[in-house]
Amino acid sequence: MLKAEEVKRAAREYGADLVGIGSIDRWDHAPVENHPRTIMPKAKSVICIGFRVHRGSYRGVEEGTYFSAYTLTGFSDINTIFAPMVQRKLASFIEDHGYEATTVMYSSGRLTTPPGKPALGGDGTAKPAPDVFINHRIAGVLCGVGQIGLSRVLLTPEFGPAQRIFFLITDAPLTPSPILQTPICDGCRECVRHCPAKALLSNEKDDVDVPNVTLIKRFSLDEGKCALAHGSGALSPFAPDEVKAYAQNIIDGTKTHTADGKPRPSREEIAANVNDKVSYARNAQQYFHSPAGLCVGQGCLRACLAHLEKRGALTRKFQNAFRD
Repeated sequence: MLKAEEVKRAAREYGADLVGIGSIDRWDHAPVENHPRTIMPKAKSVICIGFRVHRGSYRGVEEGTYFSAYTLTGFSDINTIFAPMVQRKLASFIEDHGYEATTVMYSSGRLTTPPGKPALGGDGTAKPAPDVFINHRIAGVLCGVGQIGLSRVLLTPEFGPAQRIFFLITDAPLTPSPILQTPICDGCRECVRHCPAKALLSNEKDDVDVPNVTLIKRFSLDEGKCALAHGSGALSPFAPDEVKAYAQNIIDGTKTHTADGKPRPSREEIAANVNDKVSYARNAQQYFHSPAGLCVGQGCLRACLAHLEKRGALTRKFQNAFRD
């Protein structure tokens, strides 16, 4: 019988910085389009593995002088090189013990837009349209790796917001990791104050209740505004002045109207007016198949990290403060 500690030890030996396990019953109330058993009907466990984002990859962004370290080593390389290698090794380890393992990657969610056509089950009922994906951040909580802060970002006791997480679904019955109980987020709202896109709506709650497991408290997110700063880099040093002005008019407006009182453009219209005009963001998507992440979480990542370190809330310590 494969044991949870054997899986965790193997994951760390292969290169994971974090590892936790959730029993499938923790997903009892998940929608079918986000349920691991929609992918593997005989699933018994979900394994979360995490990879630190080096604090040094934020350094040039903090100075406003060097962005590519985060774009590559803190984002694209973890998604497309480091994590898949560990996932493959761990899946092989599990299958060598006679159990099945399906890898679930963060970036695979971009492969199917729009989703495909539903298949029919043996009883003639329609299954969810492929591809089905589990909610990564909530799954990180259910695997006992971290908690979701008001910023909607997964926070861990080791690295705060500075990690990326990936999953394996298996039919191996593994002892689950405990759900983390001690709060990491203290509600300081540094994420809200420092978000350049004003995307976190602190006056609106978007809590997620996982019955009999945990209650996740988080702010609502204006995804369009977030995409302007993060994905398109419309507020970055690489954006032309006309793009910055266009983006700021949207950011200073509401969900329905821009700051000058006109109807807010759709996400498709925004993309057409921004994405091809920021060469850094365009090149990141073309060559690395991932967003440039040009705001690099000014509020939800970097301001949060600085606050948690100053508070002494993280187990990972450094000789110098992240932010003076």
